[in-house]
Amino acid sequence: MGEQDGDAERALKARLSTSLAKFRTVNRAYLARVGFQPNAEPAVALCVASDDPNVSVLEEAGRQFRALFATEAFLDMLFLSPEQEADLARVCSAFYERAV
Repeated sequence: MGEQDGDAERALKARLSTSLAKFRTVNRAYLARVGFQPNAEPAVALCVASDDPNVSVLEEAGRQFRALFATEAFLDMLFLSPEQEADLARVCSAFYERAV
């Protein structure tokens, strides 16, 4: 649906960028407004493009999120298929891209 951006989101993206750089398999990451079902309210999700999806990436991202936001807040997280990433990249810029 599009990129999620604001002061709080930029702070989260900065923290996540540092954390994600520790994982060599993470290629790109997006913070996006997504719709999981056609009639559902959009949600904010961390969308990760990775060569080898590893739950440790999501655990670390969860720690960074909880460090900034209230315990009642939540962040959906998912690994993207190549097709999903192609669709997302049309409407949202990656906030993290692994250095080559």
